[in-house]
Amino acid sequence: MYIVYPDYKNSIVNLVSSVLATYNVKTDHSPLTLIDLEELKQKKNVVLFVIDGFGLNLLKRYATDLKFLNKNLVSSITSVCPSTTSAAITSLISGKTPWEHGVIGWTLFFKEFAKYLDFLPIRDSINGELLDAEHYDLSEIFKTRNIFQKISEKSPEVQQYFMTHEELSTSTNTMKNAKPAEIIPYPDHQELFRKIKNLLLTESSRKFIFIYTSSPDKIEHQTGVYTDKVLDFIREIDSGISKLSQKAAGSDTAILITADHGLTDIKKYYYVNEHKQLMDSLIMPTSPEPRFISFFVKKHKFAQFEKAFKKYKENFILFDREKFIKSKLLGTGKVHPKLDDFLGDFIAVAISDQALKSIYRQNGKWKKEFLAHHAGLTADEMLVPLIEINL
Repeated sequence: MYIVYPDYKNSIVNLVSSVLATYNVKTDHSPLTLIDLEELKQKKNVVLFVIDGFGLNLLKRYATDLKFLNKNLVSSITSVCPSTTSAAITSLISGKTPWEHGVIGWTLFFKEFAKYLDFLPIRDSINGELLDAEHYDLSEIFKTRNIFQKISEKSPEVQQYFMTHEELSTSTNTMKNAKPAEIIPYPDHQELFRKIKNLLLTESSRKFIFIYTSSPDKIEHQTGVYTDKVLDFIREIDSGISKLSQKAAGSDTAILITADHGLTDIKKYYYVNEHKQLMDSLIMPTSPEPRFISFFVKKHKFAQFEKAFKKYKENFILFDREKFIKSKLLGTGKVHPKLDDFLGDFIAVAISDQALKSIYRQNGKWKKEFLAHHAGLTADEMLVPLIEINL
């Protein structure tokens, strides 16, 4: 495994900047030089297809099975740090870095509610209860404007659509993140590609279509990265895109395909609670991810913490808070005020195939840990494809 740092000149944030610039939106970050922006501006339709967990590693590993996607691969780009769904999808939806939007992981402690919350489903991290989004309105805390709002303001003639699986289409996050785009749910890939084709071939004004699928990420977590179930899923995507390209040929469309992050197989989990010296030095449970970890440490036990953490030095880069902020791993721009709450005294980022997590005593360990994970700095997690198909 080798380490890849986020490149905020060549990342998913810059890809979104290219899309925004296409519709005359002033961007905070430079568009990708890999994309011909003037050519993109001339297209009637632009499609941004985000395939959760579709790292460059999968595209390269299964090159003979994914011939169409590989044929149209432009290059690799990086995810953001942490390379995890909540941070990366927020970047793709907002065009902001994690430093700016403040969402740095799945489980975050909100002092406003005195709770650990799982960010995307708005769920109590301790007992798993789904919470009332009106009472636990995270959008009011983060106040991140989405790309659809920005496009609508500068190019109101553009018709916008947000396509996602039907089980996600009515979630609070989808409803808030997609507005004012029209949400189009789909039950399976066959119906997805049929609906995309119909949109592209309908005579009307310019269109921007954002597509999100939560797999293969969801499959990889459960089965591991390189399994038949993962391959079957991405083969279906490859085939569907290939057929769509034939059926919608001549529609004056650019299809941009990428991922939020990749995943890596996990060989070993460590548990904070089972390491007495480490556990004793902490004020709060660790969060937000098992491969991107924030530690709030008792002031008089900094030395004890650093000594205890040496056990993991081959598997994690450990930063103190000041060095982490100076590293700019979260990106650049205007810092989001909530980061002051989320970043502890030390931050550890995974660089191998191991993970470290806290367990809640009333819940105990999971019966089965995820076989693959993300949020670290390995190439498998950080490198995602940039695929461009012009119809």
